[in-house]
Amino acid sequence: MVNRYSDEAIILGLQQKKNCYINYMYTEFLPMVRSIVERNSGTRQDVEDVFQDTLFVLYKRSRNEPLNLSCSLKTYFYAISKNIWLQRLERKYRLLYMADYEVHEERDRYGQEDFEILEYQLERRRLYQQHFFNLSDGCQQLLRLFYLKISLKRIAIIMHYKNISYVKTRKYLCKNMLRKKILNDPKCQPFIHYE
Repeated sequence: MVNRYSDEAIILGLQQKKNCYINYMYTEFLPMVRSIVERNSGTRQDVEDVFQDTLFVLYKRSRNEPLNLSCSLKTYFYAISKNIWLQRLERKYRLLYMADYEVHEERDRYGQEDFEILEYQLERRRLYQQHFFNLSDGCQQLLRLFYLKISLKRIAIIMHYKNISYVKTRKYLCKNMLRKKILNDPKCQPFIHYE
């Protein structure tokens, strides 16, 4: 049987990074996060990511200032989770809609042949984005920083990694994971050119 903890005890336990309180939150709060995410076309990995992000937000807020909640901690956790998930969905769909908008706008400016080339490029970008957004948030953030040409030293600081070697290793693993996801997708075949 799981012990019942007060909201104050849970917040204090989270601030002190005590496993029993964090495990309790997994038991009590994860089903609620699963409901939010899976109801809105999310995956099991999305559920884990949103839960972890919510836990992190709660931890940061409770460390910076005392939480004076006007509702239960579970309700507060629910609200944060829902906001995180809705922001992700909005960001994901905004990129997809932008790609579609570009297709229609560009069709007017170019001839049919040019448009087919553009459509090919946009389809490649959609494929890339689809698999990029299925990576963990950590991999997404790391690859974004790398593509923005942020120095490895700065990335280590931002991502709270031990050293530059670890940044290189993580970057390699994340890029490889993304490459494998894309290459294993049947929709990728038209974009592979064999010399």
